[in-house]
Amino acid sequence: MAQFKENTEYIGSPCVKICKYKKDFMDGNVCIGCFREQFEITNWVKMSNSEKQLIIEDTKVRKKEFFKNYV
Repeated sequence: MAQFKENTEYIGSPCVKICKYKKDFMDGNVCIGCFREQFEITNWVKMSNSEKQLIIEDTKVRKKEFFKNYV
């Protein structure tokens, strides 16, 4: 059985130093600067690269949703 090898390349935080929340966008739990959930922001440094990559993909979807409905 093949084993998955964790990507060891550094994945920096997507933080853009604009922490702002909109109450009516995703129940106010997503920063509209980096589009991460509060849990993802708080735990970023503890996450594996695989988890970070999934989060980055999720932020792309959230960002599209935000700009489609609020801008």
